[in-house]
Amino acid sequence: MPEITPVASFRRVTPAIVASSRLAMTNDVPDTAKGDVAVLLKQAAPILGIDGTTYHVMDILLGLSRPEDWKGTGRPIVAVSNAKLAEYTMRSERTVIRCIRRLVEAGIAAYRDSSTGRRFVYRDTEGGIIAGFGIDFTPARVRYAEIKEKVAAYRARLAAESEARRDVSRLARAIEDLCDAFPEDAEILRSRVQGAELTTNGILGKADSYRSLYADALERIQAREGESKMSAEGDINVRANTYINSESSFGCKDKRPRSNERTYFLDGNAAAPMAAEATSGANPLGLQNRSPRPSNENIQTQVLGSVSIGLVQSACPEAQSMIGARFDTWSALDRSGEMLRRMIGLSEGGWMDGRRRVGAYAAAAILATVLEKSLRDPEQISKPGGYFRAMVDRAAEGKLNLERSLFGLVEGKYAV
Repeated sequence: MPEITPVASFRRVTPAIVASSRLAMTNDVPDTAKGDVAVLLKQAAPILGIDGTTYHVMDILLGLSRPEDWKGTGRPIVAVSNAKLAEYTMRSERTVIRCIRRLVEAGIAAYRDSSTGRRFVYRDTEGGIIAGFGIDFTPARVRYAEIKEKVAAYRARLAAESEARRDVSRLARAIEDLCDAFPEDAEILRSRVQGAELTTNGILGKADSYRSLYADALERIQAREGESKMSAEGDINVRANTYINSESSFGCKDKRPRSNERTYFLDGNAAAPMAAEATSGANPLGLQNRSPRPSNENIQTQVLGSVSIGLVQSACPEAQSMIGARFDTWSALDRSGEMLRRMIGLSEGGWMDGRRRVGAYAAAAILATVLEKSLRDPEQISKPGGYFRAMVDRAAEGKLNLERSLFGLVEGKYAV
């Protein structure tokens, strides 16, 4: 006989609430560990649209559930009043009610209402539930495998988008190198790049367009160069006025000095990647239509001058657990930036602006710090995206002490 999950008549029922109630009625419920489900739901929070106070309420409810209720025929029912949740979260009861409704409509919990609306659980001598009314997390048990697949697909998509962004940046520079080396092709190449920008949707499509453009340009230039060599065969005492090195011209193995080259010092006690000064007397490439990159090396050096990657790793365990990555190198921290910014709901524009102003590694370290603080105490940081921007502003003004924030997290404090 299936379980019955009544929804009180005073609730405004939506299709999502009905779907969660049906999931809670399922008898074929897989065995799950409370800790595994809790970690998975936190990782899936951006997918499910759970953030801010809703995330805090979910964390409290999961913490109040009993581990034995997540196994066998048990039902992980949490019987806590809205008033008590409001006290825990320092929010109004109406806010708590809305947060619980979001959890139910997200398909990870279900209402199990009593006739009076009160929440309570009766247990036998062995701890099993005889009768229980409250918030039922059985839907999360039923959907465990489905949510796990969605999290894996979400991470794969983020990784693909990050790779696509790197390709777009790299190929954009390479195409500009071709325009500089072969002025006769510059107008055509730039017009095609502008067309790709206007017609492609999404970063993945944009990366595919750039790859195709660059491959076609190389093929056309190499074919023309081959024809020139063939037409010159048999000539006597003919000396070419120019010599083209295909490796340097095509941007594949560019040996020319660049004004924006960086050297990274990453020994065991290294605090952060530092910008290398440009070689005196070296002339940077004067590529057309390329605006100079803003100088942020000094700010990054100031922010991370006394911060090691080991300190970031020790200070942000929950952030690493949520995104399933380790901050064991600065490059790994930088690669995690895209997922970190989605976890706190930061816009892509805000993230790119932070990287531009304080440097990629400093922005990633600030972002990890913000996520860690918001996970430990969501009430302290109600708007993580705004908190990140504020820290970037302080860093740009030379007033940010990130080392103190990280040591505070290591010691279990939350001081900025």
